[in-house]
Amino acid sequence: MIKTLKNLSIGYQGGKSPFREDRPTLIMIHGAGGKGAIWSSQLKLSDNNINTYAIDLPGHGQSGKTHIKSINKYSDWLIKVLEAWFQGPVYLMGNSMGGAIAQEVAVQNNLLLKGLILVGTGASLKVAPQFLDGLLTNFENTVDKIMTYAYSKNADKNLVIEGAKVMKEPGSSVVHGDFSACNRFNSRDDLDKISTPCLIICGEEDKLTPPDESQHLHKNISGSTLKIIPHAGHMVMIEKHEEVNRLVLEFIRKTI
Repeated sequence: MIKTLKNLSIGYQGGKSPFREDRPTLIMIHGAGGKGAIWSSQLKLSDNNINTYAIDLPGHGQSGKTHIKSINKYSDWLIKVLEAWFQGPVYLMGNSMGGAIAQEVAVQNNLLLKGLILVGTGASLKVAPQFLDGLLTNFENTVDKIMTYAYSKNADKNLVIEGAKVMKEPGSSVVHGDFSACNRFNSRDDLDKISTPCLIICGEEDKLTPPDESQHLHKNISGSTLKIIPHAGHMVMIEKHEEVNRLVLEFIRKTI
């Protein structure tokens, strides 16, 4: 049964419908420098009899100022949160760094998960050195540059501007720490340990985690399903939210 999240000092957004134990629950984890609000379109899935929660990771959004500097420690934190919130397994969906964290949770404590949804992520998340350096020395311009890679070429420019605004909120230290954690992440030797039903979604025009990364996940996670969405970039769940929502609903209905 869900507890009062405010008592756990965790920022989050939830769907409009109140929590019900007889419904499947979907937990969403944002990427580097993000916050739960990026999943605003997916929170509407609650209208389809699903409990939905988008969490702010430590140091992001409303989850305090203390941040974490490794994927393993993020996953340890998330496991404790899931154990505190719920008595039964949940569906866990992560984008980019959030997808890396979700992979680690699936490897470390498979019993917590009913299903795993990996969006625009990979088993390795190497970051260009100029981005890592720039996040310390020229923060705002570097974030603006990263955002030009995060969306497809035909994306609404307002989405790019808003994405940059969100990433600038935590500040240089937190965002650099996130990207450094991504750069060190490598789950290639652990993918065969993931036995949870798994849906993998990637934008066809993703420049930050190209489709090859999702194809590698699909090849090495037994029984997984891969969907590549045309005319979408790294932030596919924002650019093509209707298609992503449809795929997520289908996956949950099949695995409930």
